[in-house]
Amino acid sequence: MPIPPSPSVLRACDVLDHLATNPEGAFSVTELARSVGAPRATCDSVLLALAERGLVQRDPGRRYSLGPACRTLGEAARVAGAPLTALEPVADELARATATCTAISSLVGGQCRVERTFDHGPAFGLRARVGESVPLVPPFGAVFVAWDGDAAIDAWLDRAGDALRPAERAHTHAALAAVRERGYSISVAGVHPELRRMLEDLAGRDPDAATLGARDALIRTVSPREYLPVTLPTDAPQRVNQMSAPVFDARGRVPYALMVLGPSHEMAADEITAVGDALLGAARAATGRLGGRQP
Repeated sequence: MPIPPSPSVLRACDVLDHLATNPEGAFSVTELARSVGAPRATCDSVLLALAERGLVQRDPGRRYSLGPACRTLGEAARVAGAPLTALEPVADELARATATCTAISSLVGGQCRVERTFDHGPAFGLRARVGESVPLVPPFGAVFVAWDGDAAIDAWLDRAGDALRPAERAHTHAALAAVRERGYSISVAGVHPELRRMLEDLAGRDPDAATLGARDALIRTVSPREYLPVTLPTDAPQRVNQMSAPVFDARGRVPYALMVLGPSHEMAADEITAVGDALLGAARAATGRLGGRQP
């Protein structure tokens, strides 16, 4: 059974959110209780706990405002978000140059998650939503593992379990080699509509175990052979789902990726190459902004 969130922690978050929205104000317990819709006694208890940790402070008139510990949290949040802030202009410029929706994605807790989106695409083009995520299971997340060592790549492949048969496994190894040579990954098969709807629905919220199980079952129906090509034909147009290029950090790892979502129409080989060249240039610029290096 899923574990429900702590009501007292939620109340504390409500109080802090109200104080952060009004950083120059100071409020009585009654005013805060009314603002967050909590009983006065509950709000009083929450404020005492927050005050003990320095997250709120009480003046002589028994009115509360943000405490000094919030400055430490704010500075930590600023530092944590600094890399994404540095990458935002590059991703936005890429979206404008290619007339697409682009995204910055990251690898967090075994999940490939959309962190930022920049939409300059056509009305019916593919789009991503902030918070949308998929587990790092083949064929998803190839851009995050292609530059890893053999052991890490094998561990990624193993996550597919029995769904990845020897021929599919060999194909995926070849596809990763192509990603490294090309500098970015290309996905040419559209994600199953039911899976896409589920990913959009899950964006920005914590799903229960049953929903995650249903999502992962759908993910395992996506074939690497269909989704992650080794080469693209030059004599026929292709429907591109997405293209992703790595952003390297100072240790040569891939904490972020730039992703271009495909248009709604098929693309000729030279069109795909042009978008890929723009993506690769943006990813190199983003790596430079992080002080990174390609391994």
